[in-house]
Amino acid sequence: MTKFHLTKTRLLGFSAVVLSALLPITLSQLPTNAIDLGDGRTFFDKPPRLINSVATFNSPSTPSEYLFTILLPEDAGEPLQAVSIVQKPNLERIRFELSKSRAFFGEGLKGGSSIPLAQVESKPTNPSEVTIFFEEPVTPGNKVTVSIRARRNPSSGGVYIFGVTAFSVGENSPGLYLGSGRLHFTSRSDR
Repeated sequence: MTKFHLTKTRLLGFSAVVLSALLPITLSQLPTNAIDLGDGRTFFDKPPRLINSVATFNSPSTPSEYLFTILLPEDAGEPLQAVSIVQKPNLERIRFELSKSRAFFGEGLKGGSSIPLAQVESKPTNPSEVTIFFEEPVTPGNKVTVSIRARRNPSSGGVYIFGVTAFSVGENSPGLYLGSGRLHFTSRSDR
C-alpha cells in the first residue's frame, strides 16, 4: 500500500470516529416532529403512557368513577385528541353514563383543572367501549386523567381489565394502544 492510501485510510477512520461521536449529540438536539403516515394522518413520535387506573369505589353494585391517567411526554410530537377505553370480556359487562364523563389535568381523584370535552360516545354494538374527545387537543408535556362513570360496579367481584388507546390529532388517527388498566372489585360474598 502506498503512503497516500495509508493516510487516506487513517483519515477516513478518524472521520468515522468523530462522526459517530457527534451524530447522536446532533440528532438529540433536533426538534421532535410527529410521524407523518403519508396520507395526512400523523402518529405520536414518542408514545403516551398509561400510568394509573383506579375506581372510586370497589364494592358491588355501587355507582363509581373509573379514572385512567395518561402521561403525554414533552417529545410526543403530537397533541392528544381522544382516548378510548374498552372493557375486556369478563363475567359482567359494565354500562356507563356517558354524560357524566370528565377529564382533567393531573392525577388523583380530584386532579387539577378541568379539560372541556367535545364529545363522548359509545358504539351501539359495544356499550362497554367509550371514546372521549377533547374540545381542544392536549399538548405534549401534560398528565391527563379521563373519568368514566359506571352505572354500577359489577356484582361479580374480581379483576376487570380495560384497554386504553390514545389518538393523536387528525381525522382517522390510527390510535396507539397504551395497555390495560386493571380494576379490582369485591363480590357480594366478600362482604
